[in-house]
Amino acid sequence: MSRTGQKTRTNAKQDVKNLVQAGNWSKTFPAKMETETKSCVFVKKLLAVSISNITYLRSMFPEEAYSNRSMDGLPLKILMEKNSCKAAATLASWLVGAFDALERKYLRELLFIIYVDP
Repeated sequence: MSRTGQKTRTNAKQDVKNLVQAGNWSKTFPAKMETETKSCVFVKKLLAVSISNITYLRSMFPEEAYSNRSMDGLPLKILMEKNSCKAAATLASWLVGAFDALERKYLRELLFIIYVDP
């Protein structure tokens, strides 16, 4: 199995105990969704957080392409749709399009693939 080096942010290392706070975690990530609308909102939030943090930790876009948010004391970097980095704005607009397709029940699968230039 071959491995490729990845760019990482130097200040991304944090203590895991401080990131996960049991108090409101189950409200943010409930075990069961009550309605289809709540489920859709949950999936959209999860997509935004995951794609944004993958791109942030891999240093794909400059720091200015992200806004600072917090979820139960967990600091997050969320990709902004309107920013100076054209590639970041394009990815963010694709995410918004995926959210629309999800709401209309067109989206069945979403692949986020990162190719590393040799």
